[in-house]
Amino acid sequence: MGGRLNIGVVQRAVLAQACCLLVLAGLLVQGDLSVPVTAERSEVMIRAQELFQVRTDLLREGNLDLLDPYYDQNTIGGSWSLEREQARIKYMGSWLQERNVDLIKAEVMFTRAEEDIGPNEATLSICAHTILTYRHKDYPMAWESTMGWRTVHWLELAKKNGQWAVTAEWFVDPLENASQRPIVAENNANLKARGEKLQTWNLMLAEIEPWRKSAANYGDRYAGVKVGFGVGRYNQGYRDFTGLGGDCANFVSQALADQDGGNLSQDWGWFYENGEGTVAWLKAEALVQHLVGSGRASCLARGTLSQVCASTPAYPSGAIRELLPGDIIAYEEKGEIAHVSLVVGFDPAGYLLVNSHSADRYRVPWDLGYNADVVYWLLQVHG
Repeated sequence: MGGRLNIGVVQRAVLAQACCLLVLAGLLVQGDLSVPVTAERSEVMIRAQELFQVRTDLLREGNLDLLDPYYDQNTIGGSWSLEREQARIKYMGSWLQERNVDLIKAEVMFTRAEEDIGPNEATLSICAHTILTYRHKDYPMAWESTMGWRTVHWLELAKKNGQWAVTAEWFVDPLENASQRPIVAENNANLKARGEKLQTWNLMLAEIEPWRKSAANYGDRYAGVKVGFGVGRYNQGYRDFTGLGGDCANFVSQALADQDGGNLSQDWGWFYENGEGTVAWLKAEALVQHLVGSGRASCLARGTLSQVCASTPAYPSGAIRELLPGDIIAYEEKGEIAHVSLVVGFDPAGYLLVNSHSADRYRVPWDLGYNADVVYWLLQVHG
């Protein structure tokens, strides 16, 4: 393959594809994305799902050249899709190495698949649940943990020389930020809890306020990922805003305020009613500003990973270690808060885990998927 693609050309080439996906997303949410695919598969669907399995396997190990036959590198969309996939896999390997984590098993399950197939061209939509089992190498006695994410893909494929290859792909990617600039922030000792601190941490978690446990349980159930307590779908009592700017703030708001979640009272600027929510309910930056501005949350720290993990007089173990289930992490990119996630717990090493929508994450380490430039806001929510 030749030199790297011009990003402006790529953006123009995939703009129409992204618009098509928004229409497709509206169609998909009418169905049940949690139902496993059982129907007989076509040749092109088999090919696409083989690609998904290869990509999932490569998150653990393997040769990236295995991806080449699945992409039409003579097209802009095919070349760009391959480069993005290579970047996200390289990032994942770098993150695992930097955090001293061993990825033990990687699986992918399909719960929705639709297709429109012609003689030599095809369009597919696939809902995939990626489930990863991992452990911390520096905690040899700790048990394994499971994380996962759900992605809805729109793919175009063309048949050349008797084989189907991707000419375009678009999806909301949990590793999107990292794939654009796959540089992992340096490790920090305060990312994990050790010795007596870990024991103290576990005791503290057992005594947290009931609303926090309920919010975390809600987050696990409705993260959209079919793993653990997750039902593999969103709460159908709320509108899905994925195709209208993202659903991350809507999900966090639900977890805090729903009667089956934290059951925190809504207020004049933060509420949901009759299928609509206020700006603060639906938009990440507005949610952060409203909760902090109204005194319903405190921003413990804002900064890069090293800054929010740094030991300070106020937070000897780093501000990151002050967060509990039910709290919020916001992700600032290029001066704008682009995403929020809900803290749901910790793994056996004391690594903080989050759930989110857009992209859908289930008990994922809080910094996984973000590069070294991201600025984090740590919000402690007041019940």
